[in-house]
Amino acid sequence: MSGHDWSIDTIVHALPSPDMRQQALREVHLAPLDQLQEVVARWRAVAVRWVEVETPRIEEARALHTATGRLPVEHEETAESADRFDAWRQQMEQLRQQRGAA
Repeated sequence: MSGHDWSIDTIVHALPSPDMRQQALREVHLAPLDQLQEVVARWRAVAVRWVEVETPRIEEARALHTATGRLPVEHEETAESADRFDAWRQQMEQLRQQRGAA
């Protein structure tokens, strides 16, 4: 799909989440004209990567899980990944509390 004739619409629709889509639209809409091409190119690169790399990896993991009931080894939780996730969650909670206090 990288050879595809991309438009703002196709770029945005290729993004994986509503938040990313909204962020892309906001950045494109608010970009100064002299930066517009750069902003669009950056979001196009994100969309191409998602379509060509990330989506196939997710589909492979989904197919393996459907067939075996297990995720690929690189997606299995480890003690280290659980600790990092907990640390990230605590950091996000602290940020939310800081914003609420402001």
